[in-house]
Amino acid sequence: MDNPFKKRKSELITDRRTLLSLISSVPIKAFFRDDRANLIDKLTLVVGTPGCGKTTIARVMEFDSLATLCDPNADQVNKELVLEMTKLKFLDFGHPTVIGHWMAMSNNFRDIRELPYSDSIKAALLRAFVQSRSVLGWFRQLESARIAMEDIEIVMGDGSDSVATTTRADDPVKFREYARNIELAIFRIVTALVPPEESEMAETVLNTTYDIFEVLKGIRIKRWPSGSETTSVLRPMLIIDDAHELHPTQFIELRDWLKSKAMGVSRWLLCRPDAVAPEDYRDAMAYESMLEEGASPGSTRGRDYIVKLMQLGSRDANRFKPVAREVANIYVRSIPELAGRQITTLQSVLDRGSAELAQGIVKQLKDQTDKIARDARFSKALIDTLKARIPETAAPDEALAVLRILLYREINRTPQLGLLPDESLRDAPLTTDRKAASSLLDGARIQLMHQFDRPYYYGMDKLISASNVNIEQFISLSGALVDELLARIMRNRPPEISPRQQHEALVSQARQAISEWDFPYHAAVGELVNKIAQRCKDRTLLGNAPLDDGANAIAVPQDEMDKILARSERLTRVLHFAFAYKALVFVPQYSCKNRLWCLLELGALPCMAHGLTLNRGGFIEETLSGVQSMIGD
Repeated sequence: MDNPFKKRKSELITDRRTLLSLISSVPIKAFFRDDRANLIDKLTLVVGTPGCGKTTIARVMEFDSLATLCDPNADQVNKELVLEMTKLKFLDFGHPTVIGHWMAMSNNFRDIRELPYSDSIKAALLRAFVQSRSVLGWFRQLESARIAMEDIEIVMGDGSDSVATTTRADDPVKFREYARNIELAIFRIVTALVPPEESEMAETVLNTTYDIFEVLKGIRIKRWPSGSETTSVLRPMLIIDDAHELHPTQFIELRDWLKSKAMGVSRWLLCRPDAVAPEDYRDAMAYESMLEEGASPGSTRGRDYIVKLMQLGSRDANRFKPVAREVANIYVRSIPELAGRQITTLQSVLDRGSAELAQGIVKQLKDQTDKIARDARFSKALIDTLKARIPETAAPDEALAVLRILLYREINRTPQLGLLPDESLRDAPLTTDRKAASSLLDGARIQLMHQFDRPYYYGMDKLISASNVNIEQFISLSGALVDELLARIMRNRPPEISPRQQHEALVSQARQAISEWDFPYHAAVGELVNKIAQRCKDRTLLGNAPLDDGANAIAVPQDEMDKILARSERLTRVLHFAFAYKALVFVPQYSCKNRLWCLLELGALPCMAHGLTLNRGGFIEETLSGVQSMIGD
């Protein structure tokens, strides 16, 4: 039985129609809806960890995909995707508006850096190599869409007569041939066992620059294969994938060149967080945080390029829930073994069963609470008052765990027993008379998990919370649960996963993922995460549960954090990779107790590995020096 949650490499799906039928429009809408106006005009840096979906989205933007979505001779492949791409202005009136080409950075591009030439020559070769391959890629896309050469016209900008003449832009066939000659010449230089001398290269191999991006404005389609006489001018678009594979100097040169406002070509750079400057990454996270708080971005992003993080920054899971459910349901419906049993949603499988403890353990828990009440000299009336605060929907073991917390809170407010008369009992509580909050019930469940191994991480809502509003993480965790489900089906058992099986699978997956961290500074990040987690765990397991469901973050005064992040120090780099790979979540400008804090919040995987709440907001105050001491030397 194939588990599609484990087979997500979009590069392996060669048939474009099959690929598009499996793609949900919801993530594209969620990631890019706030920057629709800039996605085509400005350089867009799409940043994400491996497997987060960067390449899949890039392939959707390619002209071949857009043309497939608009093909009138076939059933509409994905109506929701067509609608979303129209809103993003990649489609209009049933035709593509851009001609996108996806280009992955290979060793040949990086090898240009090693050539024995001046920096200016190497930069010019890199630009020419990228541009010539882009032109060839656009023509391959047109050929794939069955658009004849005689129906193509190259559109150049004003004042580009000399460039148009040199590159033969008046004839599409010769224009492509010129680009092919440039690409071939550079390829021979890069792959030569002994590269030619700089002077020799200029004389015999390549003696011209190639800066077509500065003057190319579009490719006019005079007639479509469908027979439509509608004339369309497609805007060229280049999507550079794996930009982090370039030498750091090349990446900066490429980024600074592509951010030119004069370019008529749309540009996207896809890369891992490693390649992005820490300050750019933090600014992007702060911007996402500002959007979710409802603030207007104004002109604070006043730069020549935008950074889009392949992660949602929502303060809760509300925006992510429809994304996760849609993606999960598409994959579940593609599994024949589940479809044959009328299982069409992942939620219907996960939200079953009970996590309640055995009666023997419940009795043990009741004996504990009775002893606490006796030792504190609490009367039956006081205990009944506390019980009335517990929601009636709470399971028996949950109710006892909440009562235990309420008893400890009363003890903390009760005068020392030695000051009370002998045999006297407390009749009225000193704590506030109100119903226990849902967060307190969650805190009780977490304490039961640590004390009695009661399952906590189960159900669709917990799965979504455990995903850190990250598509890749959600797919990975869901895949572990679907593996359990398919294994049960193979053994002819009921198609359901108990809360304990879900809990164990998710915790195991979290610990395995952490053990496989291999990004820069991962050892220092792991040390920092473990120490933060231990402090949060100690606070969470206090008898009176002072933070209800506990803590999963430390808070540093914002002004202190700003000072350290402004300097290039080891802590800055450690935090950059901790944020980028979701070991920690960066929550700046958090207002609490009449002060602004910067929260360093544990990611969902560390939270599950250490048995902490997945809810957000519970933190422990810390100083910057305290954070620095957590990562050692």
